[in-house]
Amino acid sequence: MTRVQLRPSQIAALVGGVAFLGVLVWLNWAGNAVTRDGFLVATIAGLSVGSLYAISATGMVVVYTTTGTFNFAHGGIGVFSAFFYWELVENADGLELPNWIGLLVVVLLIAPLIGIVLDVVLMRSLRNAPMVVQLMVTVGLMVFLLTLTGQLWQGDRPRTIQPFWRGSGFDIGDFRVTWHRFMVIAVAALIAALLRVLLFRTRIGVAMRAVVDNRELTALNGARPGLLSSFAWALGASLAAIAGILIAPELNPLDPGNLNNLMLIAAITAAAIGQLKNLPMTVLGGLLIGLLSQHQARWLSFGSDWPFVRDAAAPVLLFIVVLALPQSRLAVGRVSSNLRPIERTTTWWEGAIGAVALILFGRWFARGSLNFGVWDPGEWDQIALNNGIAALVLAMIGLSLIPLTGWAGQINFAPLAFAGFGAFIFLKLAGESGNLLWLPVVGLLCAPLGALVALFAARLSGLYLALLSLAFALVMGKLVLPHPKIFPTIHRFEDPTLFGWAIDNRYDYFVTLLVFLGFGIFALVLLRRSRYGRRWIAMQDSEAAAATVGINTMLTKVVVYAFSATLAGMAGVFWALSKGSVDSGRDFEVLANFEIVLLMAAAGVALPSAALFLAFIPLTQALGGRLDDGGSVPWLVWLLDDFLAKFGPGLLAIGMVVNQRGAIFEMGRGFAPILPWRRDAREEMAQERAAKTTAEIGGLGLDLPFTNETVLTLDTELGIIDEVTPSGGYTHGVGTVPR
Repeated sequence: MTRVQLRPSQIAALVGGVAFLGVLVWLNWAGNAVTRDGFLVATIAGLSVGSLYAISATGMVVVYTTTGTFNFAHGGIGVFSAFFYWELVENADGLELPNWIGLLVVVLLIAPLIGIVLDVVLMRSLRNAPMVVQLMVTVGLMVFLLTLTGQLWQGDRPRTIQPFWRGSGFDIGDFRVTWHRFMVIAVAALIAALLRVLLFRTRIGVAMRAVVDNRELTALNGARPGLLSSFAWALGASLAAIAGILIAPELNPLDPGNLNNLMLIAAITAAAIGQLKNLPMTVLGGLLIGLLSQHQARWLSFGSDWPFVRDAAAPVLLFIVVLALPQSRLAVGRVSSNLRPIERTTTWWEGAIGAVALILFGRWFARGSLNFGVWDPGEWDQIALNNGIAALVLAMIGLSLIPLTGWAGQINFAPLAFAGFGAFIFLKLAGESGNLLWLPVVGLLCAPLGALVALFAARLSGLYLALLSLAFALVMGKLVLPHPKIFPTIHRFEDPTLFGWAIDNRYDYFVTLLVFLGFGIFALVLLRRSRYGRRWIAMQDSEAAAATVGINTMLTKVVVYAFSATLAGMAGVFWALSKGSVDSGRDFEVLANFEIVLLMAAAGVALPSAALFLAFIPLTQALGGRLDDGGSVPWLVWLLDDFLAKFGPGLLAIGMVVNQRGAIFEMGRGFAPILPWRRDAREEMAQERAAKTTAEIGGLGLDLPFTNETVLTLDTELGIIDEVTPSGGYTHGVGTVPR
């Protein structure tokens, strides 16, 4: 019998988790009498809900263990499948199929088709892409699927999915246990057993697990990696569909965001418990989450001060589990690649020119001083100014990701958590006065929070690090920031002031934000050229190599996290002031964090100007509104306000499949040759054009010179050199070109 060896980190996490649970129960016991029937009902409900989490998590684990891709779009696939099932079964204006038929159609046809299309069109191209690119593409898919679901099934009426057997079941004392919940437990057990047999007892399962370790070697042994990859994605999508359809009756009325969060966070936590490869532990993890959530709801009472604690079981458990994970990387069988080998560092005076241009252009644009000939935008009204302010604030939050994620390679899904903490500090220091002189103090007080997170994150890398930041964002958003002693349900701020000057109109506040944003971009340009900027870049390239040349990687991570928290905290001040109020129930949603990181990655998170991409949604909405007010063509208004504003972020992230360096990088390469001082860019473009000029049959002797070299090159490219090329090479004209 094999003995289970626990690492010190796992023992510490286990002891800490048990102690935390004990203190939690002791402090928040509701006083309800513990009866056999009550305990049994909570246990059955917990096993049922936990089984749904287990089904969803096993689908995520199957995709990861067989393709090496961690799929954040897993919940989005489940959400789309649940709504499609509603269309087939519950829609009174639709087909009204029997629920079993609808389930089979979605699980065996629609969901597998989605998985196969995603694999063939997108995911195969990302096999050797860096971790951040892979994650961001799947996050983009999640956002796209949620947006598509919301657009196809608009919230014009509540939608509900009835449980199987329409709520019939059996009684335990005074409580009703439905056959639907009982069936879910059996389905989860059956799926877990079948997957175990498939992956470890069948030839196709062994081949699926082998592909991720060495794709080429598996192909040499007769396997078909492409077919196996598509099968894995189809299977994972089917499991997501099953989970989404069976969870939906527990969450009526249906809401895409809530259903996605319920599926995704619980599935990620259960998968982390199984270390993304152990199916039995993954199933047990899902059951544990369900049991904790149901028993907590029955026996504990947290009062009105903790409004979202019922949804916090999975985030808290995820945080504890990630801390206990091993330090080894999760990149299974991959060779890491770097997207920055040809990056040119911006000079200080180029950064200054760009910052000044941003301030002047934004000011003139808002004042209506720019006339584009075919369209005169005119002076912005209050709505347009509010959109512009929202865009600039998001850009300032995005600046915090540039040194942390773009340079140091530390994936962070929690920018709003640091921003919210900064807003809280500002509220306590400045009250409701809005005095911006407290801004540097807020930044300094946010730095210790970043350093504290760094102490936990320093031993992690890659996907583990992303999961830790996600857990931190969830704990802050579900437990800490919504507490009324931190933020009231809705807290209102007064107009900001600076050196006695009241910024009491939206135009002045817009210009103030422009100045701060321009200064922030310029400061990051200078920092990128400094010693610390080079250290962070070196650490991203190779921590081991950085350590060998004397860089203290632990201290470097602490510094970059603290600096990023400082930037995000100060941006949080502007964020709260720009909103006028903070809604703690909505403003810290995990999806908002995803969208910020998503747009930064799509733009090119290593470049300071990438932060401007966070203005994408507010500015497209503002531009669409201005065109609509001016009576412009309806299709252009629809394109800007309805299509790009809603689907743009997801599509931009999906576009990283073909442009992994980000949109700003490619835009800069195209724009650089026209700058008078960028002779290097013009020479590089000329070299690229020359390299692309190859000999073709139709061009020899016409557009291209007919030389011995071009003929020999053509023979080589066609693979006919052994059949037609003379052994002594070509000797036409002057000189001989040997084979």
